[in-house]
Amino acid sequence: MAKDTEAAEARAKTVTEQLDELFAPWNRTDEPGMVVGVVKDGAFTYRRAFGMASLEHASANTPSTRMRIGSISKHFTCLLALLLAEDGKLDLDQPIRTYIPELTGPGGEPTLRQLMQHRGGSRCYLDISFIGHGMAVPPVGHALEIQVRQKSRNFAPGEAMIYNNGGYHLVSIAIERAGGAPFEQQLKARLFDAVGMPDTISLPSDHNITPGVAAMHIPSRGAWRRGLFPSEEVRGEGAIVSTVDDMLRWVAHLRARDRFGSPKTWAELTELPSYADGSLGVYALGLLLNEYRGLKTLHHSGGVMGGTAQMILFLDEGLDIVIRTNGARACDVVRLAQQVADIVLADRVGPETPTIEAEALKGALGDYWSPKTRMVYSLSDEGGVLKLSLCKGQVGVALVPAADGWMLLPAGGLGEIAVKVEGEDLLVRFGQETDRLQRLVEDDANAEAFAAAALGRYVSDDADTIAAIERDGEGLVVSQSDGLGRVRAPLIPLSPSVAYSRPSGALAQLRNVISLDVEGGRATGFRLNTARTRNLEFRRMSG
Repeated sequence: MAKDTEAAEARAKTVTEQLDELFAPWNRTDEPGMVVGVVKDGAFTYRRAFGMASLEHASANTPSTRMRIGSISKHFTCLLALLLAEDGKLDLDQPIRTYIPELTGPGGEPTLRQLMQHRGGSRCYLDISFIGHGMAVPPVGHALEIQVRQKSRNFAPGEAMIYNNGGYHLVSIAIERAGGAPFEQQLKARLFDAVGMPDTISLPSDHNITPGVAAMHIPSRGAWRRGLFPSEEVRGEGAIVSTVDDMLRWVAHLRARDRFGSPKTWAELTELPSYADGSLGVYALGLLLNEYRGLKTLHHSGGVMGGTAQMILFLDEGLDIVIRTNGARACDVVRLAQQVADIVLADRVGPETPTIEAEALKGALGDYWSPKTRMVYSLSDEGGVLKLSLCKGQVGVALVPAADGWMLLPAGGLGEIAVKVEGEDLLVRFGQETDRLQRLVEDDANAEAFAAAALGRYVSDDADTIAAIERDGEGLVVSQSDGLGRVRAPLIPLSPSVAYSRPSGALAQLRNVISLDVEGGRATGFRLNTARTRNLEFRRMSG
């Protein structure tokens, strides 16, 4: 009865009133906020700003405030590459080494298309940077240097998918070289100007002061810090700054496709990759195609230091939603955009996508270890929902039920993964292989056994990083430095040969797993894994 009453009350309110209620928590003058734009059938349904653009200067967000859109930038990069392919200047199915011959190692093997689909298998410069120097800002050119240096990789090109910003950085360099002009200028001339986006730019560094751009905000111990991304050379992976009006003009062009680009180009932009069994992935070229509550969607989200963004088109309903935030507290822009759709399309949306009750698999909750891949996967109960995390990640992702007992981790921020509980083990299907993981059991003896084998100093050639595993009071710490900065974090053993680091602050989300190579009771080295980096090798230093 209560639900029926709530539904009747909701129907009595206008769409605008319902949306105002949805965004009311961020309608304040003492915290950062967001800008929201909603278009239905080509006309504005909702266009409002909430919270502050700058707490430092007491300026409020407005619909004309510019903000970073993060990884939503990726499909702009892909479209620019496709236009150069039209011109005969790029071939998306050639190895990236064709355009960046410095990539003499395995990082030169993936094609541009594979990199744009996150299927290149190369390691990402951002992940390696976070491992070696944390939030320190390296010199310009360091991103390419890291990727040139790699002698190993996550997987062979085309075999699997791991979200990889570094691949897009390489594609940006290829575009710049093939197009004969700076990457940022090509974006402006061929895309922004052509569509009529006067307030949109590609801005490689947060350290550059740019008029009209909201400050990014990060909460810190009851106060706020500036959100400055730790790179001065962000490019096609996530550098675009825009307004909500410009972004909605762009979204309208994604539908009309009438300013530039051949039919072949536009078809390639949203062509989904296929697997050996004939099934399709959902990540095309910088865009995801799937469904929400039975409705077809085209979308991508973005995240930067101190801000998030979401762009989603409901393809058959004429509904376009753009949300950008500059540090809005407790804000999930992906979920917010879905809630907007629930309101605007109340008479069209189907049932909610089912999640999995954690209680149903209560006995399977915990950590699992793969001797083959050195990965740790964890099943957890978060608010009654079963979630999966990789490498002891702080926040899990809700699993979606599939056929034959399998559960899917939706593609997006990590990759395409399926898991299944089988007895005491966890089966993990990643790429073309299925792996069987063993349950890790807590044991007080783990810490001392791990310490006895692991204490010492190690070096990684691929990361150009020195690591030290040391005692810190009754516990262990691991510190890593590539000479540009240092990351020091508690190290928590999960078994006599496996442990994970637990950094704090801005690096809290970037945990990693260390697994030892042991001979005669002493580690000769270890492999470091993160959610996006696999088997980064460290060897023990002599002396």
